Amino acid sequence: MTECIVIEELTKYYSKFLALDKLSLRVPQKENIGLLGPNGAGKSTTLKILCGLIRPSSGKAYIDGIDVVAQSEKALSKIGAIIETPEFYSYLTPEDNLGYFGRLRGMKGEQLKRRIREVIELVKLEKWGKVKIEKFSRGMKQRLALAQCLLHDPPVLILDEPALGLDPRGVVEFREIIESVGKEKTVFFASHQLVEVAQICSQVAIINNGQLLAYDSITDLEKKYQSLEQAYLTLTGGIS
Repeated sequence: MTECIVIEELTKYYSKFLALDKLSLRVPQKENIGLLGPNGAGKSTTLKILCGLIRPSSGKAYIDGIDVVAQSEKALSKIGAIIETPEFYSYLTPEDNLGYFGRLRGMKGEQLKRRIREVIELVKLEKWGKVKIEKFSRGMKQRLALAQCLLHDPPVLILDEPALGLDPRGVVEFREIIESVGKEKTVFFASHQLVEVAQICSQVAIINNGQLLAYDSITDLEKKYQSLEQAYLTLTGGIS
């Protein structure tokens, strides 16, 4: 099976603090993989390196075989991402923001207009497409962030707490969107929502203190630990 994301001995120091400790991980193409771990485990650092937002202290990371440090622009063309709390130009509308981001990615003309309509409809913001974002709630911005990361139809989605700020209906709709688009994409996302991860993902990687503790199918982890929650708590030191 082709591996879409490859992480090799990724290490990251923030001054003297070791955030990632020789992390290695391989994500197969068109799989939905959850990245789990406590606060400070290294999840966001891993995703930021994959998205070219920070550089590793050592080690390598590849998207579709492209080195994310050496060929960052080419690697980024393969990625749609939500990293931390999304922000947009508040004085513009969703259509305006998506048009700007699309042009940055080389999209234009009718293709861009059509795609903007498609993703706005997909995230159920069609009634808000011409409303300035300054009037948006956090959950609505999160929906727009998902539209933005799907805009150029990338093969890889990298999502950091993508359901953050969504109400229960929004969480369900987010799950349905990822289940739908994820069939043809590689989805790698960090979350604290174990229930959501279990419903979306086939496998999970559990990390703590920057190290990989487990990388297995949810089914096998449940067999070994009785539940995904039990596996998470046992491996990360939550319970003995």
